[in-house]
Amino acid sequence: MKKIIIAVIVMAIVGYSGRVDKEILDELDIATAVGFDYKGKNKIETTAVLPIINPDKSISNKTLSSIDNLSKESLVNLNRKSPKPVVNGKIEVALYSKKLAEVGLQDYIDYIHRDPSIGTRLLLAVVDGNVKKMLGESFKEYDTGTYIQRQINNNIKNGLIPTTNFHLFLSSYYTRGMDPVLPIIELKDKKINVKGLALFKGTQMVDSLPYRYMFVFKALYENIKNAGYKLRTKEKGKTEYISIQGLQTKKKFHVKNIHTTPEITLHLKIKGYIREYTGEKVTAKTADKAEKLMKDKVHKEAVSMIKDFQRSNIDPVSIGDQVRSRTRHWDEKKWEQQYKNMKVNVKVDVMIWEIGVVDGLS
Repeated sequence: MKKIIIAVIVMAIVGYSGRVDKEILDELDIATAVGFDYKGKNKIETTAVLPIINPDKSISNKTLSSIDNLSKESLVNLNRKSPKPVVNGKIEVALYSKKLAEVGLQDYIDYIHRDPSIGTRLLLAVVDGNVKKMLGESFKEYDTGTYIQRQINNNIKNGLIPTTNFHLFLSSYYTRGMDPVLPIIELKDKKINVKGLALFKGTQMVDSLPYRYMFVFKALYENIKNAGYKLRTKEKGKTEYISIQGLQTKKKFHVKNIHTTPEITLHLKIKGYIREYTGEKVTAKTADKAEKLMKDKVHKEAVSMIKDFQRSNIDPVSIGDQVRSRTRHWDEKKWEQQYKNMKVNVKVDVMIWEIGVVDGLS
């Protein structure tokens, strides 16, 4: 009897699944990127990129835009402007104008979070400029959404963008003692350029870091596996440049006086090699000089950066999380008062070896 009942249930499930509507790719408009521009109080313009594969296998883009009160309304209304259903399941990147980020991204982050078809590995970025214009640009071998996604991922892996995606943004937002960051990109000379880093308090952008400080920030934020850095020095009145490559970093936090007045020491270790030098010859003396220059510069920038974070009451390098993880019954309100004035020491050790060539370096 049990076997008969099980067989009936299985047949019912198979029969039901056979009646589920099928989605044929050729009959859908599949968005690979979505962007939001601020258009005034409670008004946003949503733009979606829909790749088109041409008969010659080249790729072009179609964009759809809608101005509405909420991101959910905009994405729904995009369907009214397309002869095919617009689906979100392949969105690779979501972009927000700088103005919208400064107002706050709560509603737009919340909508993506609630959409089960959008994965948490989605990349987020802030755009300095018009998002719609950026998404309307063409980039030859890739559709615009894929191109921007690959550009950001490449800069995470081989450049100076801290590791980021939608899941990590939410983690930083919900974890006590941490604040989120996102890359800032711009459209410059028909190319996507990484301009800096947006710093958030909750879901509101409150400050930014220029690109020139992103190496030091990333070293404070996470361990770096491969990066480059350029040093400038003067020898006998002549300006010389040293290019350091293959840079790897490791960081450790040490916390003292947890239950009274916490004091943080952040120990940063850096190693790499000289790739190019505009002086006469790369020697052990050159490596020693590079070590001292880099140690002094990184230390100065790191200390200044952390003091700025304290003044702005943001914690993008997760100092609070380090203290919280070592403290029973951690009091978040008490910590916010301590953080502004607490002592943060930075120790930097640099090891540079003298491999490389003599070459011009602009």
